Amino acid sequence: MSGVTFRQIVIAVALVAVSTLVAVGSAGALGEAAGGGTEHCKGLDAKPIVHADALRRETTLADLVAKLQARKDPFAMNRGQIATLQQANTAVAALDSKIQATCYPTRAALHADASMLWTNYRVYWLRVPQSHAIEAADHLEEARTRLGTVAEKLSGLVGTHPQATADLEAMNTALGSADAKLGVAPTPGQSIAAVRNLQPAVDMTADTTVLEAAHNDLLSIYQQLMTARADGLKVISDLQG
Repeated sequence: MSGVTFRQIVIAVALVAVSTLVAVGSAGALGEAAGGGTEHCKGLDAKPIVHADALRRETTLADLVAKLQARKDPFAMNRGQIATLQQANTAVAALDSKIQATCYPTRAALHADASMLWTNYRVYWLRVPQSHAIEAADHLEEARTRLGTVAEKLSGLVGTHPQATADLEAMNTALGSADAKLGVAPTPGQSIAAVRNLQPAVDMTADTTVLEAAHNDLLSIYQQLMTARADGLKVISDLQG
């Protein structure tokens, strides 16, 4: 170590250390400027979960839209529901983007935004059963129309045949019972009409009551139409006997 003193070695080592600290400090400052100080963001582990939930809801909403678009919309409810579902889809995507891009100072702040995904849109508690009720009403109205056409044709064939006349009367009675709850296009029945006006709520008690009433009426309509179909087949059998 000729010509180099111990003091010079210490100074050289110190300079290297200072240079390293400066470089690290600069990189850290740049990282905070570019990434918003991600080392200080809370709830990063929860963001993928929120994102997956958002995507699942977007997929569900898009599927509901596709199903309603394929229907004939006899009660003029599908168009409004489709618009509602599409608006919800856009809003869910925007909320997800905001959550993924935001550096939350606390997990509570992240939870406040994330909870909107479940309470502000009610995709599975409201929009799914609501859309299914509207779609079911479409299907049932189509079946009702076909059975009504059959009943009209049979009325011109029964003549004075007593059993055929009685069975046709039973068929028409069943169709009338179905109409009382299904409605007559383009006017839906009371419980079905109430479904289309439901909105997301923190307390879903009232919404659930309306959905359950519509569900029960739709089941009853289905049973009445099945009864009408069976009576129609009886009429045909009577006339063939």
